[in-house]
Amino acid sequence: MVRLAKFNENHFIDSAIEIAAQCGFAAVSMSAIALKVGAPIGSVYHRFDSRSAILARAWLRVKADFRGDVASLWARGDGDTWAGVHGLLDWCRRKPVYARFLLQCEDNPDFNGALSAELTAELEAEQAELDACFERCMAALQGDGSHLSSTLRFMLIDAPVAIVKPYLTQNQPIPASADAMLRASHDAVRGWAALSTPH
Repeated sequence: MVRLAKFNENHFIDSAIEIAAQCGFAAVSMSAIALKVGAPIGSVYHRFDSRSAILARAWLRVKADFRGDVASLWARGDGDTWAGVHGLLDWCRRKPVYARFLLQCEDNPDFNGALSAELTAELEAEQAELDACFERCMAALQGDGSHLSSTLRFMLIDAPVAIVKPYLTQNQPIPASADAMLRASHDAVRGWAALSTPH
């Protein structure tokens, strides 16, 4: 019979995500991942040649999940920006570990090491997909480019993150009041943007 591997790549990626979400990117090491999974450290190195590589894979997994569940709502092209905000709240509630992982590094993280050309290309492609979702939302609103970009980023990302961050970092549930606060903020900013956009 073929002997199946006790530990696979997903075990190690999941563990890296959980460690980073709880303790920060600096706490993620090959030995910490092995300890969390209960695997020999050689098993981790057998599948990933470096800490940077496993962190990049973790980053890709979380960003792709965010894009599928949240940014895809931006890209619908119907101008319904509230759907994107509500989607982000829902994603944070359903996947708080993923949300805390992203909060540890709100922009692209420093992987502290060279990545393979293949992995670098995957990271760039994922970011391009995410950017395309945002651009499609901007196109649907048909406003001034630079003005609209900063306003839209505030509505879709900055304001929601500011509201959910204290709850996520303290490992507390996001209350229903967050929805009402963000809806009021969203509608006020959306109304202001409509008035201040040149016609």
